[in-house]
Amino acid sequence: MRTLAAVLLVAACPVLFAQSPLALPGCEARPEVRQVIDDKLSNKVLENMKFTDQVALKRQVLEDLIAKYPRELEPYRQLIQYTRWNAPEAYAALSERYVSEADQHPDDPLALYLAATVLAGKDTPRRIQLLEQARSKAPDFAWPDALLAGIHSTGKLADKKKAALEIAAFFTACPASTDSAAQWNLSRAGTPELQARVAAALRARLAQETNPKRLKDYATLWGLEFRSHPTPEHDALRKQVAEDLKRLESMNPKSDAEWLAFLKDGYKQSGASAETVTAMEERVIQAFPHSEEAFSIVAERWKKTHKEPEDQKDAAAWKKYDAEHYAAVKSSIARFTEYRFLQHINWFYLISDDPDIPEKDGLAALDDYLTESTVYQHPGPWDYLNAADFLVDHKWQPERAIELARQGEKAAAVQREINRDDNLTADDAKDRKEQEIYLDHELAGAILRAAKLAGKHGEAERIKASIETPPPDDVKVVSSYWQNRARLAALEGRKADALAFYQQALFTRQRTPEAYHGRLKDDLLDEAGAVWKDTGGTEVAWNIWKTPPAGKAQELAEGRWEKATKSMPAFELADLAGKTWRLKSLEGKSVLINVWATWCGPCQGELPKLQKLYEKVKDRSDLQIVTLDIDEDLGLVAPFVKEKGFTFPVLPAYSFVLSLLDSVAIPQNWILDPKGAWRLTQMGYDASDAQWADTMIGKLQSVKME
Repeated sequence: MRTLAAVLLVAACPVLFAQSPLALPGCEARPEVRQVIDDKLSNKVLENMKFTDQVALKRQVLEDLIAKYPRELEPYRQLIQYTRWNAPEAYAALSERYVSEADQHPDDPLALYLAATVLAGKDTPRRIQLLEQARSKAPDFAWPDALLAGIHSTGKLADKKKAALEIAAFFTACPASTDSAAQWNLSRAGTPELQARVAAALRARLAQETNPKRLKDYATLWGLEFRSHPTPEHDALRKQVAEDLKRLESMNPKSDAEWLAFLKDGYKQSGASAETVTAMEERVIQAFPHSEEAFSIVAERWKKTHKEPEDQKDAAAWKKYDAEHYAAVKSSIARFTEYRFLQHINWFYLISDDPDIPEKDGLAALDDYLTESTVYQHPGPWDYLNAADFLVDHKWQPERAIELARQGEKAAAVQREINRDDNLTADDAKDRKEQEIYLDHELAGAILRAAKLAGKHGEAERIKASIETPPPDDVKVVSSYWQNRARLAALEGRKADALAFYQQALFTRQRTPEAYHGRLKDDLLDEAGAVWKDTGGTEVAWNIWKTPPAGKAQELAEGRWEKATKSMPAFELADLAGKTWRLKSLEGKSVLINVWATWCGPCQGELPKLQKLYEKVKDRSDLQIVTLDIDEDLGLVAPFVKEKGFTFPVLPAYSFVLSLLDSVAIPQNWILDPKGAWRLTQMGYDASDAQWADTMIGKLQSVKME
């Protein structure tokens, strides 16, 4: 990695600034540049290489392109992005180089743009200054407008009017661009009229295209067209998609699995019959039987015929289901040999919570998981934490668990620097800090638990100062803070202190664990109970000690709900049936808004419960349920809803949600009171919540009564 930093530091950049007059990059990379990137740096080429070899190859290919085409933008952009996320130890040298070149060549718009790019997250005011300077030097250079639109569309420096003007300026210069960042900002800040113009320009461009890799941009086109046309016009759009597919079917005689999967999704968006879609799926399976795409089809079919038990407490039903699932995954591992995630990671995730997995099998799965996630990929802190927790939960190799958690601490520090962003809103900065604190607590907890198993009491001394701090302000991590204080005290033999801290952890946790897959796992109560028994406490006293006061019991019921920090803007959105929904028309009702997408796994677990809730309350005049779908490929939504039998209102809202939230995680549930005020937010879906529908009704009732 030091070699990478050194090479970047002395990269042959002077030629970049030696040309006169200065050429400026166009809207698209020239074909020969794109061809090299497509051929030499494709996922198929990189996925079977060790991570260090991936870094070296990508660096070499991109640097060779920069040397040959010094005024082409794409190699620089990819080098900057890849170095930041995958070789962060080299990023400081790269950043320093480009900032220095901008200082030395203030009249070169490309040098100014590159300096602004490497300053992302570090100095947003200077980024804006550099980009505006580049724009003033070369008004026809579109890329500064694209970056400025990204800066102004989100974060504490958000300015929606500026963002709209900037993204419009970019697409005026580059009307058919499919650049992913520009498309994202188009959805956030672009007007519906602009999105429609971009769609028209892209359709005209693709009509002349013959390269199969570029023809996949039809997926971007279809998403734009569905999103920029009212739902009553979607049937006509589906006919257009069907016409496009007739052309596309003949355009790639050497099709691969990705191409056939692209066509399959196109047929879904065209409204093709179930028989046609199934026939396309069979083409994928027959032509590429070992591929990830074939696995996805087979796995989805298995899920349709093997429904999960509805009762999380039904141990017998879940034991039967899990056994069938294990057998299916083992069969898939043997069959779909080209899918690395399935081969090396999926099995570990599947068995990680299974207390009955044999040690030999469990350790083999762990070793495979660690090799894949740390040798063939860029390891993150959660990779190490997952492995450490697995060992501790099963009481295997505690000393190894300690070392893994230590590596997780180092990876967390690196990730924190990578994620640094000076343009976060106060709310997002708070959320980011909470996530970091939670991860720190989890890593410390893994070390303490492993140290107890290993009898390595000295480990506590190393992290003691980080544990014995004042309690955090965030209520979501207070319980884990007290639990670690208790673990530390128990490790040091201070049992009275440990019990006091465990009780605080019990009384401050946000939700009492419930059965999941037929098993009830409560590490906090188990740990506290073990210390209680060590002190000679009786069962009668234990039951009194562990039971929170009535007020605290009510607090536990609040779960993951938080008070909303934003106001709900007025909206006018049409559902899939063409009905227009307005915030104003919902006044007088308590409203549950569910935010979801077809590709979201947890959403697919939650939506059937939402459907049952909708059927239960749809005739009530005081409650309303609506959903906001954020699929980019909007054409896939109606077929998905029809296939699943969902009848709740589905409002396509990709641009609306992206413009409302600086960062989007789904599923989310929002509660509005009868005056239209956004009162509560719930992030994520908890499959173990047996009272999900009652919880939702209770929240709707609570804001109605206030």
